[in-house]
Amino acid sequence: MHVAENRSWNRIEFIYNPQAGNRLIRRNVGVVASNLAEIFPYAHIRINPTTGPGDATDLARAAAKESGSDVLIVIAGGDGSVSEAANGLIGTEAAMLVLPFGSGNDLARTLYGRRTPTPTVILDAFKKDGAFSTKMDALRVQGSVRDNRGVEVREFSRFSVNVISIGLDSKVAITADKIQRKFPNTLGMSYMIGVFNALSSDRSWRMRAKLERDGNLDVIQRDYVLCAIGNAQYYGGGFLPHPDAKLNDGLANILTARPLKVFEIAKLLGKFRRGETIPAHIATYEQASSLVIEAVDSELVLTLDGEGYYADRIHVDTVPGVLRVALPRSWGLPPAFEAD
Repeated sequence: MHVAENRSWNRIEFIYNPQAGNRLIRRNVGVVASNLAEIFPYAHIRINPTTGPGDATDLARAAAKESGSDVLIVIAGGDGSVSEAANGLIGTEAAMLVLPFGSGNDLARTLYGRRTPTPTVILDAFKKDGAFSTKMDALRVQGSVRDNRGVEVREFSRFSVNVISIGLDSKVAITADKIQRKFPNTLGMSYMIGVFNALSSDRSWRMRAKLERDGNLDVIQRDYVLCAIGNAQYYGGGFLPHPDAKLNDGLANILTARPLKVFEIAKLLGKFRRGETIPAHIATYEQASSLVIEAVDSELVLTLDGEGYYADRIHVDTVPGVLRVALPRSWGLPPAFEAD
């Protein structure tokens, strides 16, 4: 197996979300910083906690603009924080190292090729033989949307590094988020209310989609209960709708499940959790380099790397090799990357 060249950086920008993972990172900032100093002994390390939404994007973008390829952004938090940091780095020469300190940590599962990666195990892997960097794709999402607070964004443009989900699961997530904003510290209860609300209301929507791949265009219209558009493999805290997805193949992976009864939804989620192939009579698998999805009978309810939105139409493009990530040399190239 070819081992990538060891990569080092002159500057480490350690960005962490103090609220992530039940505030676990707060108690471990010093430990992580000490480990980073051991892995990168000649680098200057700067520690920055985020203070609100969008902060990780601004901090990462500023560091990349200032230091270019000499800076490594270490982002410690959940998938939301990782997505924010990635949006600040896309198109730059700076690299990103992900430390999963959130409740979902789904991109880390794909990046490191492990179902339950922990910061300790990841840092130990970097200690063994240093780091290398490689490029991954991202999904650019554009359209006119409303966020989960009802604020309209007419010229929305954002990158997803993990999964864009449309339908039932997004409805659950957005409802739970709204409840939790009003009543903090009710994560479990707010999620259960979200599930009950979603299952007791409409569970069927209709979409029209245009999928482009290799210059060929397919136009489809179908009813669905959920649609997961994946750059990566996992979402929702360990569910695996795209076990064969690659992070550097220039393609989005699209799973669309037809309307289902409640017991069928439970069976579907069980298959997602185990990473099993979904039977063709329940769901369809497709790949595309570009797609447009339009709501036919009611608006799209979607989450983009966990962040909720509403839209009538979205345009999704795969942008190849637009984000550089740091990985441990001792583990080699993970299965989610195609070898050059």
